[in-house]
Amino acid sequence: MKTTINKPFNVSERLDKTRTWFEILADKISEWCGSWSFLLIHVIWFVWWFIAKYEINTLTMVVSLEAIILMAILLMTQNRAAGRDDLRDEADYQADIHSEQMINEIKDIIVSIKSDVEELKNKE
Repeated sequence: MKTTINKPFNVSERLDKTRTWFEILADKISEWCGSWSFLLIHVIWFVWWFIAKYEINTLTMVVSLEAIILMAILLMTQNRAAGRDDLRDEADYQADIHSEQMINEIKDIIVSIKSDVEELKNKE
């Protein structure tokens, strides 16, 4: 039974062709949000806010809005990462199918060679 094998593809190339400007921006923001500089900037900002004795309710509102926006961006990035994983899984599956077919072809060749050798032995 022959299985149709799709042409192997490079996951990174396929993803780079479909990325929009907003997706690139979301990836860069997500990358920066997971860095030490992001954390340090926020710690410095909060300390400065408390030292300057600004209204705490304003800080709460600003931080809440930032959290909502960052959560949406991080979820977009995570969803795209799940799609990337699906594409990689498909590429792995196609490679496995191709390998299995190659192994079966090699086995058939070995069986053919074995039968040819048996025939030669029987002729002697």
